[in-house]
Amino acid sequence: MDDTDSTSGMCTTFLCKMVIDELSPSCSVIDLPRLVRLNPNIPYKTRGNGALSFEIEGDFDKISNKIRDLLLEYRMEGPNTNPGVVIVEDGPNDVLGDFYQKALHEHIDISEARGIIADMGAWSMALGNGRGLIGALASIGADLSDHTYELIAYRMPENIGTPRYVEESSVKDMDRRFYPAIFDSYDWNNRYLAIAPNSPCPVLYGIRGNDREMLEEASKMVVSEPIFKSQIFRTNQATDAHIVKMALSEVKEYMSIRAFGEVTVAPHYEHKGHLFFKMSDGTADIIVAAYEPTKEFRNVVAKLVLGDQIEVWGGVKGTDFGLTLNLEKLLVHRPVRKYENVVPTCCGRKMQSVGKDKGYRCKLCGRKAPLRSIERRMVERDLNRGLYEVPVIARRHLSKPISQF
Repeated sequence: MDDTDSTSGMCTTFLCKMVIDELSPSCSVIDLPRLVRLNPNIPYKTRGNGALSFEIEGDFDKISNKIRDLLLEYRMEGPNTNPGVVIVEDGPNDVLGDFYQKALHEHIDISEARGIIADMGAWSMALGNGRGLIGALASIGADLSDHTYELIAYRMPENIGTPRYVEESSVKDMDRRFYPAIFDSYDWNNRYLAIAPNSPCPVLYGIRGNDREMLEEASKMVVSEPIFKSQIFRTNQATDAHIVKMALSEVKEYMSIRAFGEVTVAPHYEHKGHLFFKMSDGTADIIVAAYEPTKEFRNVVAKLVLGDQIEVWGGVKGTDFGLTLNLEKLLVHRPVRKYENVVPTCCGRKMQSVGKDKGYRCKLCGRKAPLRSIERRMVERDLNRGLYEVPVIARRHLSKPISQF
């Protein structure tokens, strides 16, 4: 199932939890439900472009009727809310696996999802324009051999829409104890409580990690308002599943890529604190952006100079200026050596520059020193080789934190 939420509320994970609970115990869910994040660059997403799926044994009519009833009860109205549910009786196959990969990396038309559903004879339900069918179908085909977990706690119904209460100090204590097995809980530099959303949805908090049992232990440390329900999901979050390594000449809009190249236009700030530079890999060039929400990460990016050899991770969108990569991680392979002129002296004081690449002149006696005679020295750069990432406050769901490498 997918796309049952809107900017004014709801969450598809909550609908998934309600379906599972209301079908129990007459129907049994096999293993954990799956929270599958898809292409983060698609403009139609409500928030994190996540779809849900689970495997269940039971009476087909009972399952489909319950899903229909709950979808109609809980779905939200909104211009970008277009719910879709798919039930596949034969389970995942190569067609669905390929469709999942496409949904991770490309833009898909709704007609393609409808065509696959028809060919498979699958049961489906759609509201609005049915765009949720894309995510619903892709989540069934998702390969989660590389996965993490998320424990999501939901608010009491009467509290939904009111300010959340999650004690910040308890989350800090949890992070100190369980990091890095549990990650992206708190941004220490920006004092940001990352486990609690800001939207008026049913989610109280979500804790992410790579150890299922540890998530349950960690949740006991969180001091919060009363919890209505909670559920652990298997997910492709924090796996870089959306990233494909490729040459820049192959890049298209909506892709998320990893590319090696050289800085060809030095970083510069533009309106609202966004930082931009250009890089080339010899096949093409691309604009790279570290937007203002990436906070202190921009301080690293700003230290790049022409000729630096780097590798970038990020999502690509078309802009009026060309394809632009929204930077998620930066690997500095080889910073170039940087030199500066040693300003000569004359008559007991430093000579003055007479213009770019034109040498120097003594203001007192007029003696000139041509540029070719000027000594140069290497400047120590405040940029080390290594991998850098955006802070937790700016991290995308699919982006793999350095702590998990």
